[in-house]
Amino acid sequence: MSPILAPIVEGHGEVRAVPVLLRRIALEVFGCHVTVSSPWRLPVNLMHGEGLAPIVHVLAERVGESGGVIVLRDADDDDPNETRSGLNQLLHELAPERAAAAVAVREFEAWFLGSIVSLRSHRSVRHDASFEGDPEGKRDAKGALSAQMTESYRPTLHQPSFAAAMDIEMARSRCPSFGLLVSEVGRLLSDD
Repeated sequence: MSPILAPIVEGHGEVRAVPVLLRRIALEVFGCHVTVSSPWRLPVNLMHGEGLAPIVHVLAERVGESGGVIVLRDADDDDPNETRSGLNQLLHELAPERAAAAVAVREFEAWFLGSIVSLRSHRSVRHDASFEGDPEGKRDAKGALSAQMTESYRPTLHQPSFAAAMDIEMARSRCPSFGLLVSEVGRLLSDD
């Protein structure tokens, strides 16, 4: 039986994109096939003790001893290290060794921006798309990503297909917070 990853996400686009991304990370980076349960969408203002605790408990029970619960959220304008540390502290209390947090610096879209060159073959991305700056360096990765596209960016439409096409290693090398997501997936898979 393959390990199970149970994600908790904040946005509607991530509901379809995150399972694709987690399966790809598990297979391409760790050589492991995983089952990814349907993400539980929880608005960011509820990702704290009272809002998160019952969901983590339910998902940890479903996952059992194989895999784990992973909470993904944007840091927005908050300090990403403090946000991640606070979430991980709470998750450690709720489901020790079976839960992890991944916090995108600024926005989830920064990870796509960091691997934009690999998305050039996507029908919605310009054939000469590139981004030279730090993809996690400033607010509005959505706007910067949209500027690299041939149509307006819509998270629910574009996130799943971008997650399927992006270069994992490129995003990992350009976006430290994506590298932390990859590390946390590896930790959850190695605890089996």
